Amino acid sequence: MANPAYLIVAIDIHDQEAFGSYVEQAVPMLQEYGGVILAATPNLTVERGVWPRQHLTLIKFPSPFQAEQFYQSEAHQPVKALRKSASDGDLVLVQGQPDSESDKADDQSTPHYLLGTTTMTDTGWITEYMQKTPPASAKFGVQGLIMGGDFTVLEGNWPRESFVLLKLPSAQAYQDFWFGEDYRAMKELREANTIADHVSFAGVVE
Repeated sequence: MANPAYLIVAIDIHDQEAFGSYVEQAVPMLQEYGGVILAATPNLTVERGVWPRQHLTLIKFPSPFQAEQFYQSEAHQPVKALRKSASDGDLVLVQGQPDSESDKADDQSTPHYLLGTTTMTDTGWITEYMQKTPPASAKFGVQGLIMGGDFTVLEGNWPRESFVLLKLPSAQAYQDFWFGEDYRAMKELREANTIADHVSFAGVVE
């Protein structure tokens, strides 16, 4: 079974009415290809570096093939043109990690995400990081949905070498993990050896 794929849509909207029309047409279309919207929000918190766009949409597809079928489909082309007329943006398709049985948020909470784009300045730290991070991740319910550099830029510009997408059960779990003592040493190790742009945001209730 193919790994899931994530379509990351980072945009600035300059025509809200036209963009609303685009959304009405695009959502049923992407659902035909198995697409699920995980987040669609202007409420972004920049945790590191910069994030040049004002709005972020995160869409999960069962496979890269289905995501590409959606994006390249004949029916999608006029809808895509409508989006481009209403916004400026950067789109990238990233291969994700295999789904796990725990890949569901608690029914009573809204999942929280951290999306990062990264360029490594050194690689000697990775083994220690991979060995010592799992206990903190497990404690706070962190799931690594994207971990790597297998991506295709569909529109615009993504200057970094790799992506990471973390999912946590709630905003509180995110705060406790990202800013807490359990992860602090490994966070500092990672930040000392990378150039990165990180943004956090709430998802939709699943």
